[in-house]
Amino acid sequence: MSRWILTIALAVALIAVGVWGYNQYLQNLEYRNYMENLYQKSFFELVGQIGDIETKLSKLMVSGDQSQSMVLLSDVWRQADAAQVNLGQLPLGHLSLIKTSKFINQLADYCYYLTKKVGRDQTISTEEMNNLQKLHNSCAQLNDELKLLVDNINSGGVKWGEIRRTKVKEQLDEQGENLIEQQFIRIERTSIDYPTLIYDGPFSETLQQRRDIRIQGEAIDQKKAKEIAVEFVGKDRVAKVEDAPQTTADIETWGVYIELKDGKGTIFVSVSKRGGKVVNMISDGEIKSAKLSLEEAQRRAERFLSQKGYKSMVPTYSQKFDGTLVINFAYKQDDIIVYPDLIKVKVSLEDGSIVGFDARNYLIAHKERDIEPPKLSLEEARKLVNPNLELKSEGLAIIPTESGGEKLCYEFKGEYGGDNFIVYIDANTGKEVNILKIIDTANGTLVI
Repeated sequence: MSRWILTIALAVALIAVGVWGYNQYLQNLEYRNYMENLYQKSFFELVGQIGDIETKLSKLMVSGDQSQSMVLLSDVWRQADAAQVNLGQLPLGHLSLIKTSKFINQLADYCYYLTKKVGRDQTISTEEMNNLQKLHNSCAQLNDELKLLVDNINSGGVKWGEIRRTKVKEQLDEQGENLIEQQFIRIERTSIDYPTLIYDGPFSETLQQRRDIRIQGEAIDQKKAKEIAVEFVGKDRVAKVEDAPQTTADIETWGVYIELKDGKGTIFVSVSKRGGKVVNMISDGEIKSAKLSLEEAQRRAERFLSQKGYKSMVPTYSQKFDGTLVINFAYKQDDIIVYPDLIKVKVSLEDGSIVGFDARNYLIAHKERDIEPPKLSLEEARKLVNPNLELKSEGLAIIPTESGGEKLCYEFKGEYGGDNFIVYIDANTGKEVNILKIIDTANGTLVI
């Protein structure tokens, strides 16, 4: 009798498991269809926006009316902002979007700056028109590449959802199996000349050219990289860990994908193969609303850096975008700002979590420097600054040079004609080394 009861119980259990499994299958299928539609929508909106931006930039080249130019610039700015959002929603490897994302972001901010300028009844200079022409040419090339990708998708029948579910190869290369990922990597490697117009802080572009790597320590394997990545993100937050693409650029790294317990997306972490240092961290989680103040976000970033062992870091410049705040921190030694030792921290304005981290420049350049006293005093250097500049702050700073070296300068921040500037005077020779113009945009503070 008990045998029959046991058999019936097992049968009922199997049926229950089968029903549950089928329901799970339907839910997963429904979710996959939803995500596929979302990816399709984001991609084709991106293609349409880049095409529209190219058209409006070409109209700017021939517009002779100031009010019309302002309308076109404003449209490009808003379209580029929207394109950046759509680009970020695509399920692509972070390494295949770096240049494209930066270009769209620069385009948005530059057009916003020109919109404000034209709105003050100022004309666009010849140099600015040349910059717009370069932006148009780059946009036209990007548009052609995206159209080619549309043809590939339509002919190949590739589904966006398959990219996320496909196990990533050890290295991103053009021999990958997915047409979409291949084409975006090709776009990143193309000769499209994205002009350097907007910097995410003083000397950022110069820093990117450095190659004197200082990372030392023992070599680590992929397994150790995973342990370091999990510790960096926080063990209590981690649900699943997988291998991700490795890089062989100036800093060779292991890649790690971390799926979060709270369901807020996946985090990509790159760890240096030598020394086991976290080079960068990027989250693809969606940020629904901005609740935190910029001051609180900065405090969260400062606390995060301190917890990770990065001491004497001071915030220099910030940029707000799409529910996040990106803050540049520079190392400070003996009251001297050391710009080559740069770390970027990205904070979610929804809950204050750290969703981005980039220590590449810091890891390349950081060391304790033997800084000799400057030959010029602060008072002597101040006299060399144009008296038209109304000074707001002053101090010593180490800045990178185009040749890859470093220079000790006096940094003078001031205002002239309603605009803010930074003037750098060589602390030993008195030569004016550089002048940067600060632009306040809707997304934060930028320097050109």
